[in-house]
Amino acid sequence: MDQTLPTDRTSREYKEWRVSGLEGSSMTEVHVVLSTVMLSYWLWKCKTAAEYHRSPSSFDKRGWKTPLATECVVFFVPMFAALTGRYLYPMMAILVGIAVYYRRQIPDFPRRHDKWAPDPRAQVFDNSYVPGKITGKPYLSIYRAEMMLLTCFCILAVDFEVFPLKYAKVETFGTSVMDLGVGSFVFSAGIVGAKAFLPRKVNDKLVLPTLSSQLKAGIWTALPILVLGISRFLLTESMDYQKHVSEYGTHWNFFFTLGFLPVFVPLGMSLFTDLRVTSLVLVVVYQILYSLTPLGNWLEDAERTDFISANREGIFSFVGYLTMFLMGVSLGKEILPDAPTFEARRMRIVSVLGVWTTAFISYTLATFVFGIEPSRRFANAPYCFWIAGFNSAMLWIFMLIEEDIDSKLPPSLSRSNRPSGYDVPIILDAINKNSLTTFLVANVLTGLVNMLCETLVRGVAEAYLILAVYTGLFVLPALIMFKQGIRVR
Repeated sequence: MDQTLPTDRTSREYKEWRVSGLEGSSMTEVHVVLSTVMLSYWLWKCKTAAEYHRSPSSFDKRGWKTPLATECVVFFVPMFAALTGRYLYPMMAILVGIAVYYRRQIPDFPRRHDKWAPDPRAQVFDNSYVPGKITGKPYLSIYRAEMMLLTCFCILAVDFEVFPLKYAKVETFGTSVMDLGVGSFVFSAGIVGAKAFLPRKVNDKLVLPTLSSQLKAGIWTALPILVLGISRFLLTESMDYQKHVSEYGTHWNFFFTLGFLPVFVPLGMSLFTDLRVTSLVLVVVYQILYSLTPLGNWLEDAERTDFISANREGIFSFVGYLTMFLMGVSLGKEILPDAPTFEARRMRIVSVLGVWTTAFISYTLATFVFGIEPSRRFANAPYCFWIAGFNSAMLWIFMLIEEDIDSKLPPSLSRSNRPSGYDVPIILDAINKNSLTTFLVANVLTGLVNMLCETLVRGVAEAYLILAVYTGLFVLPALIMFKQGIRVR
């Protein structure tokens, strides 16, 4: 970065300059940093299962204070260590060591004397199937909540010196932790959003929602999010809040991207029967126009003379985000409905692995054969494939962890009836059930912190304290709503 630019660390100009022209970090480093998410889940799952098998009758009597404190240590401490670049590898080693310790305490399920006899777990699982029913998938809830937790933490942490700038959003081409977080937010929203497009049981018949009903629901979903986008724009302009224009544009922000998705998704789904085809066509056509026409140069270098040119990043990257959302919907339609048989549930692990493999091959072709670098700024094809690949790989690992640990449960618990607090951590369950509320609260708190104190002049200890209080505050509303049985979004 040019050292002749502003040096007053409290000025808006310096804050905008500080996050401009960044090149990110290697994809390997990004994946290593975020592997702590999976290790935290593995540790929590092993510890919880070990406690259950030690005393099944008293598991439900634990209360909520001790599990809540455990979750804060297991999920928050590694996140702080990983996302501030401090003690990453020692933290990973500690997570693995403790997870292995608890994993060894989980007893194996009794072997069948006749290996050809039906698996009792499969019999109970198959007999409890209800067509059209969608029960919660613990691995999916935890994955989605973890992505939200990381995203909310990063949007404030990036304003402190303790947060390495190599993890912040890159200027145009490259990869970083925050680039991955933005795409994962949309992809995970697509997975759970698939529920609205699945057959519903009406008068004992499974009925698919019509396009008109989908559009109507999409508009009602979009309106409050778009209002939030307008409100954010007006507030940032009136308060002279720092803004990285090349991120989404002069007037555009992420809430506008999220708001328009529910409206355009039903239209995108109507193009082809197979959503994978729709996603591929959209992103390939967009990439061809970007690479082989003047569109690419215009997007990167045009002057901001009118509304479209001023907001070209937000407007044109929407095609990529729509593609990622549709990719998520495609995967969600496969894994959200209850599996009819025990074997079908296990085959879903193979199916998700297939999604990861396809995305990995597509990314490799786009990057190493055609020489196209991923760009979060314009949400190009390699970026979309990277997001789909990472998130499907993450889901696959979560599914493997769940399959391994839950295989030790008695047959009666193979599908449901598990004790409270066994499947999903309280904190992550609360965040998952009120994810948009959590994201909104985190954005409001981020603005307040930046208005009330100069984040860039805070020392390490003070920055950690502020981030810890901030994390507790954006999680608190979700926890209260969860305890009260309230679910907004």
